[in-house]
Amino acid sequence: MVVFTCNNCGECLQKPKVAKHFQFSNRCNPVFLTCVDCHKDFRGDEYVKHTKCITEDERYGGKGFTLKASANKGERKQQEWINVVQNLLNTSMNLSSAERNILNTLSKHENIPRKKAKFLNFIRSVFGNRVNMTVIESLWTKMEETFKESSQKIQSSSENDSNSKNGKIEKLEDNVSENQNNENIVKENGDSEKHNGTNNSNESEQQGKKKKKSKKRALETTEIQEAEEKEEESVAKKRMKTDLKELTEISASQEEDSSKFSWKNIIIEVVSTKGEISLKKLRKKVVARYMEHSNNSSNEKATSKFDKKIKKVSEISINDDKVKLT
Repeated sequence: MVVFTCNNCGECLQKPKVAKHFQFSNRCNPVFLTCVDCHKDFRGDEYVKHTKCITEDERYGGKGFTLKASANKGERKQQEWINVVQNLLNTSMNLSSAERNILNTLSKHENIPRKKAKFLNFIRSVFGNRVNMTVIESLWTKMEETFKESSQKIQSSSENDSNSKNGKIEKLEDNVSENQNNENIVKENGDSEKHNGTNNSNESEQQGKKKKKSKKRALETTEIQEAEEKEEESVAKKRMKTDLKELTEISASQEEDSSKFSWKNIIIEVVSTKGEISLKKLRKKVVARYMEHSNNSSNEKATSKFDKKIKKVSEISINDDKVKLT
């Protein structure tokens, strides 16, 4: 998971927690982050597109280091799945406004499940019961189709490269075989029986070499596949633990946010939006917001709370029944 450092306060933040950090921290604006792994700087919303960073092997592997083709296969599949979200946002013209809003939120997460059942649970954890499941079903179908198209393109490109390499190898083997046969013909031209025997021997030897190479390739392919399956299984187990931990943290955070009403933040928000507002209108707007948040409170109690809370807000000033930011 990508981790950033806030350049305002120095706190290390996992990507899903960045937005919350800057939302509730008045001294950490504007947004200015640095990636812990690649040391790149990001301002504003630039960090949203930073979904994948270099691995430890790449960072400490030295000059000219390259990953093996079978390395990090599980992570590559997850990264392709995450890229589906950004590809849909950038290229699809068939998204509804609700689908586009959901994708914008998902683009800030890196642990989006690839299985439908887990994906639906993830959506409920992130958005609660405020989402239309018909919209989610439609969005899942589009994401799945886009992912399949992307996978087919990658597979096709890989097969073309493989065919090209195999063609070069076979051509080289044919040239070597032809040169050997020509040398044998010139050398033993005087004795036809010996020549025929030599040709037969060379053909048998070539066939034996080809069979050995085929067996060797099949054995190497089987070993690579087994290693990839073990690695993918290990990555899947680790990612499942990470997903469960993230979902628990998100759920706890949502419960904490929904149980509190910040009088100070709402008052500052309304005043900053209006620039200057009468105390009466400010009281009416904030009390209405509180009544909407707390269904069991009366208007009189809410008004009384407002009158107490506004006295403690040092970021505003009240002159001649007019309120503005200090």
